[in-house]
Amino acid sequence: MLTHWKSHWTRSPRPLAAGLAASVALTALIASTPAAALDRPIVGNNGMIVAGHPRAVEAGLKVLRSGGTACDASIAVATSLSVLMTDMMGPLGSGYALLWNASKKELTAIDYNGVAPLAADPKKFDMDKKRRGIMAMTVPGNLKGWEAVHKKCGKKKWSDLWSDAIYLADNGRPLDTDSAFHIRRHITELGIYETWAKEFLADGKALPAGAIHVRKELAETYRKFAQSGSKALYDGPVGDQVADFMAKNGGLITKEDLAKYKVKWVKPISMTYQGYTVYGVPPSSSSITWMEILKVMEGYDLKTMGHNSAEYLRTFAEATKHAYLDAYKHVADPAFVKVPVDRLLSEARAAEIRAEIAKGRFDMKPIKLTMAPTPENHSTSHMVIVDRWGNAVSMTNTLGNFFGSGVVVAGTGMLGSNGMDWFDLEVNIWTGERPGNLVMAPGKRNRWTLSPGMMFKDDKLAVLVGGAGAESTMFAIAQPIINVLTFGMNVQEALNAPRFLWGDTYHYTGGTQLHLERGITDEVRAKMKELGYEVPEIGKHSNLARGTTNMILIDPQSGAYWGGAAPLGRDSLAGY
Repeated sequence: MLTHWKSHWTRSPRPLAAGLAASVALTALIASTPAAALDRPIVGNNGMIVAGHPRAVEAGLKVLRSGGTACDASIAVATSLSVLMTDMMGPLGSGYALLWNASKKELTAIDYNGVAPLAADPKKFDMDKKRRGIMAMTVPGNLKGWEAVHKKCGKKKWSDLWSDAIYLADNGRPLDTDSAFHIRRHITELGIYETWAKEFLADGKALPAGAIHVRKELAETYRKFAQSGSKALYDGPVGDQVADFMAKNGGLITKEDLAKYKVKWVKPISMTYQGYTVYGVPPSSSSITWMEILKVMEGYDLKTMGHNSAEYLRTFAEATKHAYLDAYKHVADPAFVKVPVDRLLSEARAAEIRAEIAKGRFDMKPIKLTMAPTPENHSTSHMVIVDRWGNAVSMTNTLGNFFGSGVVVAGTGMLGSNGMDWFDLEVNIWTGERPGNLVMAPGKRNRWTLSPGMMFKDDKLAVLVGGAGAESTMFAIAQPIINVLTFGMNVQEALNAPRFLWGDTYHYTGGTQLHLERGITDEVRAKMKELGYEVPEIGKHSNLARGTTNMILIDPQSGAYWGGAAPLGRDSLAGY
């Protein structure tokens, strides 16, 4: 087994020049010392998983080794992550996925985003109520989405794919440093919620890293899911627990909401970029945003500009701002508003944006700042998986903010999302429209920054990609794609390379700061300041979320899988 923490047999490819047209050289055997974590890509030819936690990757790899498909593995990974990264995602959250069936040559997309409850009404909310607390929860989608993915392309028994998650919850798992940190830093904010405190604190205090965190109620809930599937939540005993808890505590979700919820099988959106066909999940997903950035950047000679030169960064940052403003105007639930997908991904729109970029810097600010920037408010995890048959999954799951609503449904061990926070109450703070496309409405899906992607070359799967990090997600996907396709970096180099971080990351604030990571030269930093950009000193940016992007590249000649994982945080990878 090849992993990022013990890679004596990892082989390093030569640069993937000219958009992967060159074959990956499988020479340069690294055998003298183990690789440092995430300093080089991992290669395999039977399967590859990149996901949010090493133990979840292990759970998925067991499934692949035993004959399971990428779809089977995605469920084992997702259920395990919901224990290991419970601050990031869980069955009561939302998600999207792209699924590639290699034998049928079929790409499908699934939208299992949660929806606003039937009782949702902007008049019932203020900013605090939609951001945290019991009213912040949307009707959950994750569990039904995972089940739909398994039914479509899984081979393994559904109940078996819950075994690792149940074991981890029932017997406890040692808290990693990130999990312990996130619990500790949220005590002041979320300790006011009795059920959160019961689930994550001991005598009012955070457990230290390494302490065994046992979650018996969650294990029992997961046994019901393993035995009865999503019916246990949407029309069964767990759903009764959710509805009763809501009724007693002022929540909006009812048994009717749960019974009416449906996932959506949707047609992937697509465009072309440098000879590749690029696919994403349609709105309310934000795949369209990083795709639009790529379409704009395609019109420039980036190699002549030079990687991370001042002109390159200026162009990339401005393309990002315009694509994000298009997203804030248009990306919403297509069942409620018309989203001009073809227009936003067209060469005509890209040309318009390039013309705006030629005019100079564009300072994107909300019409009214509705709340101050908050640090790293994202609670999302992305996975990419390929199996021995070439089937693939690019899947993103979320709770919204860290720990979602901050409320655990009593008796279940499960956190609710805070998906309601991603709706407008009335005015679109970016355009001034009343009501805007994102205004809250019963049954409506909120906009998320979740944005899975796949890229094909000559009808062959070439790239799987996606990420997390709130509004950093989309520009953090676009940058490593260009690092690979234009600048010939291998997949891990592309993810590790210094990035620009634009804005405050949190979706209310946008912002004007352009953070340039360590490794971008002082000369370039000085030039960007001369161009009028607000460039804070390293470490002084209002938000340092760089985006946790995960990628797999498929060698066009050998078919080998090259995996790369986000270099910071808990993300991990393994191939065999």
